[in-house]
Amino acid sequence: MALVFSTSDLGPAQRVEATCAAMHEQSVPCTVELENPSDVRARMDVWPYGNANIFRAEMNGFRLVRTAKQIATAPAEMFAIAVHEKCTGKREQFGVQRTVPADELMVMDLNSPYDYVLEGGGAARCLHVPVDALGLPREVIETAADRLPASPLYSMAVHHIAELTDNADALSADVGADALGEASIELTRALIASAYGLDYARSTLAEMLLPRIRSYVKQHLGDPNLSIESIAAAHDISQRHLFKLCAAAGFSLEQWMISERLTHAREDLSRAALRGVSVTTIARRWGFTNTSHFIRRFRMMYGLSPGAWRELSDERTVEADEQ
Repeated sequence: MALVFSTSDLGPAQRVEATCAAMHEQSVPCTVELENPSDVRARMDVWPYGNANIFRAEMNGFRLVRTAKQIATAPAEMFAIAVHEKCTGKREQFGVQRTVPADELMVMDLNSPYDYVLEGGGAARCLHVPVDALGLPREVIETAADRLPASPLYSMAVHHIAELTDNADALSADVGADALGEASIELTRALIASAYGLDYARSTLAEMLLPRIRSYVKQHLGDPNLSIESIAAAHDISQRHLFKLCAAAGFSLEQWMISERLTHAREDLSRAALRGVSVTTIARRWGFTNTSHFIRRFRMMYGLSPGAWRELSDERTVEADEQ
């Protein structure tokens, strides 16, 4: 997806209503005031990146106002962070008025009233991320919105949005588009958290990182090379930091990995469809390269060998079929 709206094929009489409708559809319900209704020119493009998207709007002058009533009747599912292209916008939100020059970040909480003006026209590129996925308290967003440059991730976020827009046709069509969207969500969260305060960012991002680590491990249980070193490298943290995260959560990552692998192996050994598959093959399927080690750990966890567990499961299946 790219072009979703353009006034180029519309007659002058249709352009005002169509442009306002397109703005509502691609963003959120709000009051749209066009600077020169007799000469409206607009183009809107959207590129999907999994759960996120890039929205680029190029228009002559306009004003957007979103009220508390509009929010109550149509709450936004997305959160916006935008960058102007060679133009300057004016934003009022959270009781703060701010002029936003080109190439500077502007946060727009679509679930809080705002007043935005782009005088004379221009273009803005906006990263939309799901509000629920962002998972940050309203007070954190409100405080961080006016001090984004304090974040060490500020320049990275500006360049990231530019790359997602400038190379959108290729990137959004790539098999990695969904992963780019998830990375964009994580970057936005980290940007806002660190703009709010570095101490807050450390604790908040640690809480958010652990579920990602668990998910990563579950997706790679069958990889015999899965290790503390590879997990830390995949999340761009040190092994020491990884151990500290797990210790703070009260669990051993290595023991949890073995437990998860054994659980899946036991499930496979119970399946009638896999009766002809050897214990060694099932062990390797779940990352165990040493069959003896697998059998020993299986016996320690379940009190019987993998073969005995399979026989017991077969007997239960026969009994169930006979009933």
